[in-house]
Amino acid sequence: MTEPASDRERSSAPAGLSESVRAYLAASYPANHAYTVKGGRLRPGRKLRRRWRKIAALYPAPLASLADLSSSKGYFVLEAAGREECERALGIDVHTDDLDAAESVRAHLALSRARFLPLRLAELAERIDELGGRFQTVLLINTYPYLYFGSRRSEQSYPDHDELFELLRSVCAGRLIFSNRVSLERCPRHIQERARARGLEAGYTEEAIRRAARSRFELTEHGRLLRGIPLWTLTPR
Repeated sequence: MTEPASDRERSSAPAGLSESVRAYLAASYPANHAYTVKGGRLRPGRKLRRRWRKIAALYPAPLASLADLSSSKGYFVLEAAGREECERALGIDVHTDDLDAAESVRAHLALSRARFLPLRLAELAERIDELGGRFQTVLLINTYPYLYFGSRRSEQSYPDHDELFELLRSVCAGRLIFSNRVSLERCPRHIQERARARGLEAGYTEEAIRRAARSRFELTEHGRLLRGIPLWTLTPR
């Protein structure tokens, strides 16, 4: 696997990214999504590079389409859109600053096959035909607890594992790459507090998540993305 190079149609790109966007990409939260853009290429930070290599090793070959269901600053979507074989790449998120920064990079690199939208999972499922149909490859990385419980950025939640995996199946045609905290004690403290306040802590277990996943997908384990955080591929049944 080579280092990512997103340089399709570079000649038509604008002169450059603003310094504020460059600073945001490199230094804003979260640190494990930090990257720079230099010479028309995406250059991931150390933490992001390590995660990308493990995740990208699980992509189908060829990578025909990709959706990142919590795209942050857009690296995975932009990297995929820079591959000749990838026909479309979509990132959704609820954080508009991240989406704006990712869109600035997309425009700068003239990656016409990438798109970023302020959608939630259920909204994506409702619009999936409008957006070209289900995606061959879908990423759900460090996001599942926030979908289940809600978060500081979005109060909307889906506190039902079966509902969540049904929505995931509705947007995934080939392979869902899943790496998330699957026990409550490994979730951030504010998520644990939210779970207790809503009386949902008992239902958030690895056993319950695996059961819901396996009712709709074939599950294959690939060790850990980070310590204590499993890395799975899920193939729709």
